[in-house]
Amino acid sequence: MILKNGNIVTNTGILENTDVVIDGDRIAAQPAAGDHTVIDAKGLFICPGFVDIHTHGGGGGDFMDAEDDAFDKAIAFHSQSGTTSLVPTSVTAPVEQITDMLELVRRYKTRPDLPCRILGAHIEGPYISLKHKGAQPEQFLRVPARDSYQFILDNRDCIKTVTIAPELDGAAEMAAALKEAGIVVCGGHDDGDKPSIMPVIEAGLSHCTHLWCTMSTVSMRDGVRNVGLCELGLTDDRLTVEFIADNHHITPDMVKLICKCKCPDKLCIVSDSLRAGGMPIGDTLYILGRKQDADAQKFLVSDGVARLPDGSRLAGSIQPLSQMVRNLVQDAGVPLHDAVTMASLTPAKIIGEDRRIGSVEVGKLADICILDKALTVKMTITGGKIVYDALQ
Repeated sequence: MILKNGNIVTNTGILENTDVVIDGDRIAAQPAAGDHTVIDAKGLFICPGFVDIHTHGGGGGDFMDAEDDAFDKAIAFHSQSGTTSLVPTSVTAPVEQITDMLELVRRYKTRPDLPCRILGAHIEGPYISLKHKGAQPEQFLRVPARDSYQFILDNRDCIKTVTIAPELDGAAEMAAALKEAGIVVCGGHDDGDKPSIMPVIEAGLSHCTHLWCTMSTVSMRDGVRNVGLCELGLTDDRLTVEFIADNHHITPDMVKLICKCKCPDKLCIVSDSLRAGGMPIGDTLYILGRKQDADAQKFLVSDGVARLPDGSRLAGSIQPLSQMVRNLVQDAGVPLHDAVTMASLTPAKIIGEDRRIGSVEVGKLADICILDKALTVKMTITGGKIVYDALQ
């Protein structure tokens, strides 16, 4: 396959009127002998496929449902939106439900036929703070020093990232154990301050989960003012940061501030999308987490975002990464190549996958998202196969 005369979006700029050659599942330097499918990409942007390292679902499916149908619905929603790699994300729940989800993640990781590959799981909770639990159920919260996290270590083969609140008793020891197991340690849903957070960073915490959302910030405690994880995420060069660029969780003005503090190689966007992504809005009451649970958290969608039924707080996003790239460029003035980097190469680096995905480079997997001038997804190619085509 040859993509002709497109504008290739790299992490440093845009290569205009350039061809991309795909040989099998890889990007190649030269076309192999024989006939080739040629796609005219003139006037279009050829981007690396997007990499979403924090998503709960979409298309009516939540990964916590732990059913093939839910996984398939969510994967279809994201692949049609230019995302070619996903990290399914849990919510705070009984350990048995989380491990049920991990079993499907493990099985889906090995499937070569998916329109959007599964890279591993993100465990968001249950080791988070009560104060900043967000929409997550408090009855299942755990404390590292009191409650075992051995189930995470036992499933290290299919877990990419884990979010913990660094002020919890035993968080530093947990961070060190997870790092030793090859798992990226994320800070979030916390109520910490600098004195409680710094030892956990030293122990292995390297990434911040959805900046500003259910996260500690500047506070006065015992007569002393300290920064929180939000400010440390923006100023500590050891930390990478993710944010939800849906114009609700993070507004365009907040994006501008974030981008003044961090370069694109330390920033990534995440969808944090719920099962309502791509679904009808209005009076439909959706479930956060496993649909089989009668007492699961419910949410509504209004004004383009998910909220708790009483409207007291946001519950999550309903937008895919492609919409967020568009928000960054059109509403926050972020250069297209920086916005795309935050949706592809940087998240791939954060989870150690950038040698094979995240950029349009010879030798890497042929994961490509083609956008038109309005930054609407026109085609998704995963592993050299066209899985979504709106160019026809």
